[in-house]
Amino acid sequence: MSEVQVQNIQSGPGGPGRARVGHGPLSTPNSLRHKDDEKWTASQPETHPKEDTSPGRALIGEFLTAGKAEGRTVQGLISLRHTVPRLFDYIEESGLDLFGLRAKDAHGYIAWLSSRPSQRDGAQLSTRSIIAYHIGASSFYEYLKRRGYVIANPFKEVKQLRGEKRIPKGLLKETEMEMLLEDLSHFDEQAHLKTAITLYKVHVVAELMYATGLRVSEVASLRLEDIDFSRGMIRVQEAKGGHQRIAFLGEFAREVLRLYVDRLRVLVSNEWNLRNSELLFGVRWEAFGHILNRKLATACASLSLPPLRSHGFRHALGYHLLRAGCSIRHIQSILGHRLLRNTEIYTKVEKEDLRNVVDSCHPRKWKHDGDERT
Repeated sequence: MSEVQVQNIQSGPGGPGRARVGHGPLSTPNSLRHKDDEKWTASQPETHPKEDTSPGRALIGEFLTAGKAEGRTVQGLISLRHTVPRLFDYIEESGLDLFGLRAKDAHGYIAWLSSRPSQRDGAQLSTRSIIAYHIGASSFYEYLKRRGYVIANPFKEVKQLRGEKRIPKGLLKETEMEMLLEDLSHFDEQAHLKTAITLYKVHVVAELMYATGLRVSEVASLRLEDIDFSRGMIRVQEAKGGHQRIAFLGEFAREVLRLYVDRLRVLVSNEWNLRNSELLFGVRWEAFGHILNRKLATACASLSLPPLRSHGFRHALGYHLLRAGCSIRHIQSILGHRLLRNTEIYTKVEKEDLRNVVDSCHPRKWKHDGDERT
């Protein structure tokens, strides 16, 4: 088996050694065993609910199909597919009429959700989850209204809860992020081809996400034509809320991504990827995030780092830029936040960091030196 020599990219903050092709395993384009069509099909989440005999629930499929035609993102459709059926549980349990729901019934749904445990872990639903269910129900009734099934949307009469912006947990410091990215760059040290290929893609995606602050759904939706290497820019077509925006590539991340596109994308593509050949990484959002988060969890555990999920790269970028002196307005533009209050969460993190500095460094703090307090 011929070997591809390790490529050292001298530019960028990481120095040589991270933007690499790797050794033997990645030099063979067809060595990866592909899953058969049945396994591939079975592994994909449905974009609409299974057929249901009840007339109301059958409308959910039509609602999602209409949403797709209107340009809703895949992430948005999956969220609606998850949240809207909960409304039917409430209607059936309460003996209400889907097409005769009133404002007081809509208020009752929010109260009903507040008293119900999460279907995932049995804990009480968070405010953010209740907001998502409210948005799903309101969107569904807007569809029913457009179709003439109902006269008005009762959920428009319900004031939406306001979720508190939480400080991101497990936020990696700059040195910790450097450790993680360096570890991910050693994909070529894996003994098995399949593992090496997967970790190589994780390496590329991690560098891309930390450089740009893109969400995992935005990365999964990228296409080759969205990347302008000469200007170091990425056009984000399926940003949150359906808004287009521009993301910026740093010099090092640009070289990592260029190496992937020019030399290795074809070599590491398998039958799954070829089914989605129009996508930069050949994997749709539904599976993309699961694969990435699983590998990140393994890497963080091996390095004794706080567990990091894919969205942690976005939080880390905002936090690290703020610590480096970048203005909050610039960070807002870089991350594509429409509202400044969404960006200000990083100032709260910074305040927490400053408080820790004061607690540890202030001359008047308690110092324990044996039994003596000074």
